[in-house]
Amino acid sequence: MLALSREITSDFQSLQATEPSEACVRYLPRLYLDIHNYCVLAKLRDFVASPHCWKLAQVDALKDKVRKLYTIMNSFCRRDLVFLTDDCNALEYPVLVTTVLPDHQS
Repeated sequence: MLALSREITSDFQSLQATEPSEACVRYLPRLYLDIHNYCVLAKLRDFVASPHCWKLAQVDALKDKVRKLYTIMNSFCRRDLVFLTDDCNALEYPVLVTTVLPDHQS
């Protein structure tokens, strides 16, 4: 489930980078997923229901993955999910990854 959510986020970012000429891509709901955020289910549902870009094959493929993740989370894992936050705004922006450099002791 975690790997699929990362794949969806990566595919969405690639779509934004490779299809900027398609105006519809700008109007798609953003997909920066955190499976431990309670709002993720609504975010997935909104993306699948979005009428934008219905003619782009890449968007159709992405919607299929989103639908699959939603089904897994809502049906198969419903009782096992642990939501750590309900910050819906956090799903609007990419997660910043910080790298901690190792200490160099002399």
